[in-house]
Amino acid sequence: MAKNTFKQPERVAAQKKQRRRVKLASYINDFIGLDRLFGEDNAWPIRHIDRILWVTFLLVIYIALNHNAERLVRRIQRTKTIADEKRTQATVLQADFMKSGKQSELYKRVAQLGLTDSTLTPPHKIVVKTHEP
Repeated sequence: MAKNTFKQPERVAAQKKQRRRVKLASYINDFIGLDRLFGEDNAWPIRHIDRILWVTFLLVIYIALNHNAERLVRRIQRTKTIADEKRTQATVLQADFMKSGKQSELYKRVAQLGLTDSTLTPPHKIVVKTHEP
């Protein structure tokens, strides 16, 4: 009769995970040739290549986000300066418009056309006789 034994699932899962890591590391080692770079007795980089690649990926993402943030800050500053220039230009135009509507400014412009101010001479009264034959 067969003998019953207990399985040890934690150890089996750990062995499968270790085998998968070893396979990944061996594939990368065969493709790139890291053992020639680090030496065959120094297998630390080869065993931890997945962590090294993960940290490298995170660093690339960090650098890309930092560049994007700096670009946005520069764009915001450029937009602020353009908005300030437009605001000052609008203020100057509004001041010129308000100044040109004053009576003294109108008198200067109309005097070139030969028209004069009516306050110097009193207006003439026009009388119309309605009973004339």
